[in-house]
Amino acid sequence: MKQTISFHNTSNYWKTRYSYAPSCMMNLNKLFFTSPQEKTMYDGRKMIWRHNDSSNGFNTFYNDGQHSSPSALGVSFNGYKNNRMSGSSNSTSSNKLYKSFSIEGSNQALSLGYSLFKVSNNSQYDVLDGTHSFTQLNRRGNGIYGEIGKEQVLTGTNIKAIGRIRNVYKWQGLVADTGINRWRMLTTGSQDPLPSFTQIAGLHVDAFGNDAVPPIGNRLYAFEIESFMSNHPIPATVSGGGPHQFVKFFSGRVNDDGNGMQAVPYVTTDLYTPNSGEYEVNFEEQLDFGGSQDYGRFLSYGDPYTNANNSFKKGNYLMIQVRQTEDADSQHLRFENTPGASISGGGNGNTFEDYVYNEREVLFAMTPGSINGADPHGSFADALLVFNNANFEITSFNVEYELTEYDHGGQPSTLVNKK
Repeated sequence: MKQTISFHNTSNYWKTRYSYAPSCMMNLNKLFFTSPQEKTMYDGRKMIWRHNDSSNGFNTFYNDGQHSSPSALGVSFNGYKNNRMSGSSNSTSSNKLYKSFSIEGSNQALSLGYSLFKVSNNSQYDVLDGTHSFTQLNRRGNGIYGEIGKEQVLTGTNIKAIGRIRNVYKWQGLVADTGINRWRMLTTGSQDPLPSFTQIAGLHVDAFGNDAVPPIGNRLYAFEIESFMSNHPIPATVSGGGPHQFVKFFSGRVNDDGNGMQAVPYVTTDLYTPNSGEYEVNFEEQLDFGGSQDYGRFLSYGDPYTNANNSFKKGNYLMIQVRQTEDADSQHLRFENTPGASISGGGNGNTFEDYVYNEREVLFAMTPGSINGADPHGSFADALLVFNNANFEITSFNVEYELTEYDHGGQPSTLVNKK
């Protein structure tokens, strides 16, 4: 990754990182110019770019988004107190509850991009793993205020076996001659990855009970279950929403020797979209839950699909929808991109296995337990603030916190001995 870092000659330290990467730099009469990394004909990039020129705007360079990034500010908080002002020693080792934050500056319309607040809330003092998102900013007088998100730590996770998978179908289109929806079979039981199609009536209907085109198109899947292992296949949960809230579907398989079953949830490893994700490139199998992965990293086959005319469970079919794009709020994995789905040949050149056709694949539902919802706590914290492309000037960034009853930040204690 190419980065531009400035050096402070007077104080002899590296000062900051800039959000552009030039191929060369030059100065003329106190003016500063750079050139882009690459210039091709008709690409719209300026060969010579004058910096600190208000007519060009800020946070955009060479008239090209590829060479431009939003500005970001990293700040650490350790709770230091000035003795002359507070009359007490510093509280760097105290356990704190972080409440809110404020930004003071000249811009009246300052907004944050994807910013994070991380606290030291585990036994390793040098590891920050409690991530929180800032709320929307509101101006109050000369400052802009917001709240630090609550804890999303799960106190329990429930896993339930739904049933053995017979087939998985993906909606393909409505057949004009018959008026019945056509579905692509993703588990053909053949070494040939070419899909086959079948017409199945009643899986998606309109208000009159006739087959209708689903509004989400080919993001609708029908999981056909051989036999349900529970009368209530999906525990009560929130579908949709953040990655710590909705039910997650994943598959497991019966071991070859017939002794027990193996859970095979998938976790993200790289940038991922449901349309193009590849096994062992963007996601991998987590053979068990011993790795203590964050619940939000587990991929799901999709969300339960329901609307005014259709229910999630229809006979032996479970209707599941996959979101179009992948982001922090949706962790979905298209079934045909996973090992054992014959349409993909195992995905990314892996050995074809087709566990479903061999009646070894079982569908599971994983739901989060209760979410803690407490204020983030820890002895110190780091904030990464990503500012959008509007012009701004920041003078200070403040975090409000309070000490807990477990405080040991240098406050003296008195032991009274009574006879």
